[in-house]
Amino acid sequence: MHPTSAAPSSRPPWWRGPEPGRRLLGARAFVTGAGTQPGGGPIGIGEAIAVLFAAQGARVAVADIDRDRADATVGMVRDAGGDAVAVVGDLADPETNRRCVSEAAEGLGGIDTVVNSVAVTAGSGSPVDVDLDEWDRAMRLNLGAAVLTARHTIPHLRAAGGGAILNISSIAATRGHGSGAYAASKAALGGLTRDWAYLHGREGIRVNEILIGHAYSPMGDQGGPEVRARRRRAGLLPTEGLAWDVAWPAVFLCSAEAGWITGVELPVDAGTTSTAPYAVSLLNDRDPT
Repeated sequence: MHPTSAAPSSRPPWWRGPEPGRRLLGARAFVTGAGTQPGGGPIGIGEAIAVLFAAQGARVAVADIDRDRADATVGMVRDAGGDAVAVVGDLADPETNRRCVSEAAEGLGGIDTVVNSVAVTAGSGSPVDVDLDEWDRAMRLNLGAAVLTARHTIPHLRAAGGGAILNISSIAATRGHGSGAYAASKAALGGLTRDWAYLHGREGIRVNEILIGHAYSPMGDQGGPEVRARRRRAGLLPTEGLAWDVAWPAVFLCSAEAGWITGVELPVDAGTTSTAPYAVSLLNDRDPT
């Protein structure tokens, strides 16, 4: 049962979804790029979403290209008292994607929630000197895998009577960032978010997107402590974002509480995109810590 189902008539009219603290109870979620990165670094976005979804009552399919990484996240889910299955393969390959979705649907008893989180930062730089193989790799994984995942999961969402798709994007899609294919692929994902919301809204399928700011994650850890410090100071809040700060809005957007929200891009970026860069520099001048 998808968590957007109507509340029992015995509850007040403002009630949405299951009991508080179990906001995704009954959901069956397919989360891509959800494997645990080796080496004991920061938790990844997809990994955090998978764990928190399960803690909120969803059954979760942890999709990753690496078996050990997928199994590690499944272990985290079970340690948190949740239920998960691992599906392994290259989601940018059409047949492998179809197989992974089929295995997930069988393991979960259906799919009604989808999170497209898998991504790489390949293909950066000017078109003059960008590595075209890396460009193609980024487009294939960041954009192509999301398209294939939607292609193969939407029939399951239809069978469930509706559901939610959440695309994980980046503020790199909205401003000059020097990230080349990463920015282009994420901007394209935003266009697809709105298009899918239009195409499938009357089927009860909601499609939304989170634009991640400078959060500390395996991808956001690139560049070392100095880069992390500069990234933290790009926003309005004094703290550095973590993957959990993305996972909580993801819970909301896939829950019954967001049952009338579709086609939106939600920045989760400590206010970075809401403010002119020069204004942020003024804050940093006043508070150099």
